[in-house]
Amino acid sequence: MSNPSAIERRRAIAGRAAQPYADNPAVAAVLLAGPVARGLADAFSDIELDIYWRRPPSDEERIATVEGAGWERVYAEEDEHEWADGYRIDGVKVDAGNFLTSTIDEYLTAALEHADTEPELQVRITALLQGQPLHGVRLIGAWRDRCATYPPSLAMAMVAKGLALRPRERLDMLVARGDVLLLHRDLVDNLQGLLDALFGLNRVFTPHPFHKWLEWEASLIAHKPDDLTRRIRRLLTATPRDAVDEVCALAEETFDLVAAHLPEFRIAPVRQALAFRRTT
Repeated sequence: MSNPSAIERRRAIAGRAAQPYADNPAVAAVLLAGPVARGLADAFSDIELDIYWRRPPSDEERIATVEGAGWERVYAEEDEHEWADGYRIDGVKVDAGNFLTSTIDEYLTAALEHADTEPELQVRITALLQGQPLHGVRLIGAWRDRCATYPPSLAMAMVAKGLALRPRERLDMLVARGDVLLLHRDLVDNLQGLLDALFGLNRVFTPHPFHKWLEWEASLIAHKPDDLTRRIRRLLTATPRDAVDEVCALAEETFDLVAAHLPEFRIAPVRQALAFRRTT
């Protein structure tokens, strides 16, 4: 449950953390992202900052930004797409993701023009759409304009990917064998797939690859099975047999929604795949 005082405190810290980046002419924009920007934060929440650079930041710049301000460094990592810095300000951890502006342009092209379903692309898009610009409002606004329309091709791709579910036969086998750990992994995989498909069906970008902040996420989508979040919570504590029955019921209701609202998607093979049983 969100905590207004925790949100206010973290937004104030984010403003302080953003300033050294904004003072660097190589930084095109700074964005407050995550639960603090969305008004969902609580006392456990970190601060997420996205920093967009015109050219690659040097190690010296990253070190100077953190340690020069007297903040405690927690980690420093990098890969081919991001330089990540973690540090603490007044006891609150700040996760700073440093990206090239060209990387964000490439992410948007991949998702919006090529229907790439890689979760990180939509995480970055939702950060832009739901975050709070702290510097570089014009650039962030231009990116938001690019993301204003959810592409039909991405909707089709998300539904196809999400509905590649573990079949009923496999789930029944795991129940019969008492393989509860593997069963629950498959149940969670199916639930996450159904949520991915529902976001695609509703033409809403997915904020988190594992559907964190479930109640809030579910509030973003109009077309969904009745009592979705309550049923997911109940399913995760139900007996194995009841859990399988419920996840399959949610799948069938999702199939019906796809048939009604995305009729160009061929739902019949997906139904058959879920219900497939081998002859003995």
